[in-house]
Amino acid sequence: MEIIQKYNLPKQLFLQFPWLNESSKVLFDDLNISEEKMGSISLIEMVQFLFKEYDELLERIKQFFRNIIQSKEEFSTPTGDVIHLAMYPVLQIIISVSGNRILGNALTNTYAKHCQLELSKYNAKKDFPNKILQNIFSNLGISCTVDEHIFKNGIKYPFQMDFPSYLRVSTKIRNDSWKLINRYFESGKIYLIRHDVVLLLREFVRQKTLPDYRQINKELSSQMEKIPEITDILDEISKMMATHKKRFESSIFSEGETIGSELFPPCIKAILYRVIHGENLSHNERLAIAFFYLNTNHSVEETVDIFRTSPDFDEKIARYQTEFAAGSGKGKKYSMYNCVKLKSYHICRDDDPNFGDKLCRDGAKKRNGEIVPIQNPAKDFIFWKKVELNRLHRSQIVDQLESSDESEITKKKEEDSK
Repeated sequence: MEIIQKYNLPKQLFLQFPWLNESSKVLFDDLNISEEKMGSISLIEMVQFLFKEYDELLERIKQFFRNIIQSKEEFSTPTGDVIHLAMYPVLQIIISVSGNRILGNALTNTYAKHCQLELSKYNAKKDFPNKILQNIFSNLGISCTVDEHIFKNGIKYPFQMDFPSYLRVSTKIRNDSWKLINRYFESGKIYLIRHDVVLLLREFVRQKTLPDYRQINKELSSQMEKIPEITDILDEISKMMATHKKRFESSIFSEGETIGSELFPPCIKAILYRVIHGENLSHNERLAIAFFYLNTNHSVEETVDIFRTSPDFDEKIARYQTEFAAGSGKGKKYSMYNCVKLKSYHICRDDDPNFGDKLCRDGAKKRNGEIVPIQNPAKDFIFWKKVELNRLHRSQIVDQLESSDESEITKKKEEDSK
């Protein structure tokens, strides 16, 4: 098997994972383009050249968009050949030209999920030994070493990741189990099992593959749209999106915004607390947490991960139910339970001594004094909680300015009295 010496990785991995650093060199080698010539090829020329050289590229890209627009975040075309490698930069460009953040998020989810699925094959086929995972992280500039003989408290931890690298890859995961306090940490290193490392890599891939919408300016975008294949793809995307309007409707969230725990309502915080502490949930509690996550811009993968600490966790069942709730394959996405239904299921925790929130219990107060009741935890609560936090932030700034002014006045008086 040919090894790319710089990163000590098999060439096949660059074809499988086109987000790896230096994967473009593998692509240009296949096209017989020298490193000297690489720098002189414009983005427009590169895209035109790729479509000319790889006949299947156009149809594969179309199939990719058919999948993600229908909420199927998976590859249904080969993923281990050079055309899969050539797809990646073109997909990035097309989504940047379209400016559609929903498509961009679906792209990142697809590559992240594919990464996890491929690396998880190790358990059955021994395809990706731990040393390969170490080298993948090294390729990405992340320090993660392997020592198969390390045990802590009777648990084998074959992976050791340095503290800065761990923070770099874990901070985007909205789950308390990834906080440093819940990890074995010693001498600047976090000790991890293989499953954890695969999940961390998956989340890093999600960040790394996010399209840079600034890379294509208006002039370049106009030129790209004149390439016949790009025009063809953009036209098909528009038609497909028109038939899946619900998924692309605007919401109270910014495009690509992830809702942090500071905006979670009491009912969700209470359920998450129980999950983290290894308690089994009722059927309606599972649905409530899944509906909430899926309706606040969290991915299927992030939602499935919530349930991993449950004693009765079954990944196959959890994934099926989550994808069903997300509307995968049928376009119907389930909405979050409203507050009336949550109360009927005894899930509401508006006055809970540990998780309760005055906003939930008493409603939101408008500037004119009108009280607005909270009717849905994924819409009303988050909107008014944002308002509340923004008001608090502004008042703190005013207090700081007033305090600063008083300090300046006192200082001036002291100077005048001297």
